[in-house]
Amino acid sequence: MKQKIWMLPDKAEFLRQRTRKLKAVGAASDALVRDFFDTWETVAAYGIAAPQIGSSIRAFIWKGQEMDEPEVIINPKIIRWYGEVKDYDGCLSVPGFYCPTRRAREIEVMGWTATGEPFRRKYVDFDARILQHEIDHLDGVLFIDRIDAVDEGYSLAEGPPNEAGEPTVVHVPASEDLKAFVRRFQRPIPGHALIW
Repeated sequence: MKQKIWMLPDKAEFLRQRTRKLKAVGAASDALVRDFFDTWETVAAYGIAAPQIGSSIRAFIWKGQEMDEPEVIINPKIIRWYGEVKDYDGCLSVPGFYCPTRRAREIEVMGWTATGEPFRRKYVDFDARILQHEIDHLDGVLFIDRIDAVDEGYSLAEGPPNEAGEPTVVHVPASEDLKAFVRRFQRPIPGHALIW
């Protein structure tokens, strides 16, 4: 069933909770997988974590750059990470605010497929960034916790049309009200940013 995306400020307490690992796939995970796919079609995102649709199960749906269809990952765990890149981040649960975050350039993840098959895979660049963002959600961490400075944040606005007459999107500095909102809910991660 299509679910509403849980956002700040109303769902702040739930979004900050750690999710629970599944011992086995079954009715609960099957229902969550259906909800993920039903909700996926209604939002523009690279991933949706279970807490964002009101579930405390350790799972998310995502779609990488080379994937034809999104996939669900259950019980993910980052077991290795390499390098560091500071790049774009944004979140359906923190609408209208974008800011660069520091994330590992390459990660190795263990987890289960939606049918309970175990896997171990490496992800790089933007795909690694998506998975790190979604796994953070499962630990109650939001991307705003990983930013260096709220003042680096921005919003998106419609820009001048391109040569074909199509609208463009431009970055505009985040308003003072939006920055204050982010600061209110931010829980900066102490020390080096690449901590899970």
